[in-house]
Amino acid sequence: MTDTITAEDGPRLLGLLRERGLLPDGHLCVYAAGSLVRGWGNATSDLDLYVVTDGPARPEGVEDFHPVALSPDRVPLAVPTLGDRRGDVEYWSADQLGQLLAKVSWEAYRDGRDVGATVSQVERDALVKLGHAVALDGAPWLAERQRTLRESAFGRTIAARSLDLADTFAEDALGQLGAGDAESALLTAKLAFGYAADALLAHHGEYGTTAKWRSKKYRAAAPAVLPFERYWRIETMRDYDPGDPGRWIEDVIGCVRRVSMEVEV
Repeated sequence: MTDTITAEDGPRLLGLLRERGLLPDGHLCVYAAGSLVRGWGNATSDLDLYVVTDGPARPEGVEDFHPVALSPDRVPLAVPTLGDRRGDVEYWSADQLGQLLAKVSWEAYRDGRDVGATVSQVERDALVKLGHAVALDGAPWLAERQRTLRESAFGRTIAARSLDLADTFAEDALGQLGAGDAESALLTAKLAFGYAADALLAHHGEYGTTAKWRSKKYRAAAPAVLPFERYWRIETMRDYDPGDPGRWIEDVIGCVRRVSMEVEV
């Protein structure tokens, strides 16, 4: 199997799901997402597939689930071997995805709800992957949900919550440094910088809240306020001097402040 999944792989992948009894009759859409769709995959990458049904589905062979703050409150999960890859197949109802998209609507954002707190990591991952998904079946259904996501407040929500955390950790780092605890200040400054980078990426349409693909997303976004070369020097601590940790920490906090001024929330 290749390291990139496209719509042309649809018949083969649908066939594999059907052979294993993992493709419900009358499904609305099946789409692939994750690193393999973006061309970032490698030999050990999971094949992330989403099966959308009109109502709750639990095919034979599905024995696990993800908890979600939706109704129903769980998403069935299967982990079959598909070809030469480990599959990660999630079964969402159309109504669950509708509820999730409503959580990140502009109406919810403007109502002042803490959307970042009510959207769990599982739900956030589903939205991130939805944005770059490729339909294997049911392309019109997927295209409409992707349009809804693009027009939502999801990016603003990610950016706002990431900035709040970046600012909080930046203040904590300076407090620790002032108290003479340079080791703790360094770790806290790194946290602040990571959240600032996530906020900047969200501002440029690259969503995520973990460091796993941050460098890839950073290259794709190419933010001018903090070019990749500068970002990477900080991420890899290239200029850190153990003899003068305060200088590096203060420089990182300065970058966090500049990002905060750039990102609109």
